[in-house]
Amino acid sequence: MNTGKQINAMVLVVLLLAIATGAYAMWDNSRADTAKDEQLAKTSERAATTFALNCRLCHGDRGEGGLAGGRLLGAPPLDGESFRGINDGMFSEDDLAKAFQFVSNTIMCGRIGTAMPTWGQSQGGVLNREQIRQLAVLITEGRWYLAQEHADELDAEATAHASVRMPDGEPFSAGATELIVSNAAPFSVDQYIRIGPDRLEVERGVDGTEASSHGSGTEILIADTEAETDTSLEEAIDAEDTLLVVDEVGDFEAGDILQLDDEKVRVRDIFEEERLLITDVPTTGLTLAESIGRTPGEFLASGAEGIEVGTIIRMDAELLEVTAIRDDGDLDIELDEGTSASATRISVSDATFFQTDYAVRVDGERLRIIGAVETGQILGEALGRAETTFIVSGTAGLSTDLVIRMDRELLRVIEIEPATIEVERGAADEEGNATQASAHSTGASILQTDVNEDEEPDTGQTLLEAIEPGATTFTVSGTSGILEGEIYQIGDELVRVVEDGIKPARLRVERGVNDTSRAEHPSRAAIFEGNLLDVERGVEGSNAAGHDEGASVFVTEVEVERSVGPNSREIHTKGAEIFLGHRLIVERGAFETEASDHPSGVLVMNFPTAPEPETNTGEACGLQIAAAPTQPSGPTPTPAPDAQDVAISLFEWGVTADQSSVVGGAINFQASNDGAVLHNLRVIATDLAPDDLPVSGGSVDEESEELEVVATVFDLAPGETGSSAGELVPGNYVLICNVPGHYLSGMFTGFEVTAP
Repeated sequence: MNTGKQINAMVLVVLLLAIATGAYAMWDNSRADTAKDEQLAKTSERAATTFALNCRLCHGDRGEGGLAGGRLLGAPPLDGESFRGINDGMFSEDDLAKAFQFVSNTIMCGRIGTAMPTWGQSQGGVLNREQIRQLAVLITEGRWYLAQEHADELDAEATAHASVRMPDGEPFSAGATELIVSNAAPFSVDQYIRIGPDRLEVERGVDGTEASSHGSGTEILIADTEAETDTSLEEAIDAEDTLLVVDEVGDFEAGDILQLDDEKVRVRDIFEEERLLITDVPTTGLTLAESIGRTPGEFLASGAEGIEVGTIIRMDAELLEVTAIRDDGDLDIELDEGTSASATRISVSDATFFQTDYAVRVDGERLRIIGAVETGQILGEALGRAETTFIVSGTAGLSTDLVIRMDRELLRVIEIEPATIEVERGAADEEGNATQASAHSTGASILQTDVNEDEEPDTGQTLLEAIEPGATTFTVSGTSGILEGEIYQIGDELVRVVEDGIKPARLRVERGVNDTSRAEHPSRAAIFEGNLLDVERGVEGSNAAGHDEGASVFVTEVEVERSVGPNSREIHTKGAEIFLGHRLIVERGAFETEASDHPSGVLVMNFPTAPEPETNTGEACGLQIAAAPTQPSGPTPTPAPDAQDVAISLFEWGVTADQSSVVGGAINFQASNDGAVLHNLRVIATDLAPDDLPVSGGSVDEESEELEVVATVFDLAPGETGSSAGELVPGNYVLICNVPGHYLSGMFTGFEVTAP
């Protein structure tokens, strides 16, 4: 190869190397930018979870502020441009850094005197420094669609992802107050819910463009003009989707042509998020009269009022359609005594099955159960299967040969031993005056004497036998409410119950009557009169009639088609309430929203309300509630006539000056407290870095040999101003607020004095 060719080859290699180096440099910059964006996106994603769990109940789901977000009214918006480093329409890296520091400090330390609590773990909060940094990234990056996504996830989980399910796929119209949802089980009266979020129904791929997928956060432009709308997609969409979830619909009208990347879409309809209050969850008033599993297609109910064939009902989260209703649900229960047409009590072979408001049929008559007939007495001690004698609360309402019931067991009373109390007669009253022992008749009430005006003095007990003035043992209806050593009133006489003077009532019984099984019964078990039931006769249009012993007692049997809704079959226990489908009665347009149409299938989500605000009165980061400013003794220094003015603004958490340097000489520092808490100003001469001043006890150590305080504006309450003059020589200075904790929160800035 000759020399010319060698030179040409070398030139070519160098040229290719230069091109490759330039290409790599450009690619590397692009790669670095991409990696940075990906890192910020991941950080914001993590922060969105933290924000949804901790911050949104005050500041709104997407940081729009408490008033706009329907939450804590005093919570400020976090989605303003200033938090993203934009002031007067201009972005500044310096402004962004200040915003980041302000947000971080506020989350860490809270805002004393407001409802903003301390969140930093080092100050007693629950968030670590990394979580606080992530939140500051989210707020200063303004990726609020991520916060909304996580809020939606939480609120959808709270309602088990219920959705609008109006009949025939119709929308839930703006004027309707009965909302039908796919699953009403998670909802309750007085719960706030929201239907949304904001959505645009669109025609895809118009004006010759092709429908395609678009990611969350995609900007939405006005087609042709490509004017920005400050609106973006909240959720990613595929080419087939016609509902676009967006962060704001106020900029759009039906018919608008919008630009998504290279695709154009036409707005067909607009659906706005709405907040609602649930005022009622309609019910049939019926309950399940027996437990049922997942398989049966019929069940026994407490009645049939409020339902008919075709009615969609709900038990727990399962929907069922009524296909037949009969009144011949056979329980193998019958009347164990005949009854007349006028009787208001019936006796059945098993009273334990029935509960209040059960509707039953005997022959052709319908009756409504009021309840089992109580004796008014309870078991005074636990009773085993073999025991035939036991203590009861009293004997009123009991008699020998009476059949009583505890749970399912019937017992016949054989012998009654009434309760007695032994007393001292004619006890003295509160003033020490003795009362007179006298005769008292059967049925006389026993009253408490040591009661307040709002308390009922009657013990509920009476004398079962008349007593003479000399008697000291009283036979009483029961001993509940009577204590040894206490004084009671009978007529005009006071008596004191002596120690060991109470003997409770006892019964001796025959166990397991009428082939019922003996059972154990706990203390305080209710004692009923046999299998008697109080009833309302001739209900639901039927006529009261006499019925013979052995007549069958039937209940309502309902046949259903199981799982007609989106939820699976479930097991339901006796007593489960039977609701009317998945209906909710709602109050429209809560929290400043407008009632609007909502398409079938859209999510119905929880809307947790703001907590009760509590003023932050702690001292995190050394912050203190603003107090009356303390002024120095002696006259305030008067600035020289030719002094240079420097305006200083103090706020949470920063210090700014209207100029960063001045020529040495007389200088007048004019400070204003533009924040919400107490601030002051120190002008310090030092060669130390502004963020590296010595600190002691949360404040800058003004006695340090490395510092010289050359001007001071003492404590200023919010909104107040003050000034301080001084003769400054050329050098480096730092302007700080030295209220404890404020310097550490970022309230400092460098300042330079130059030579004339």
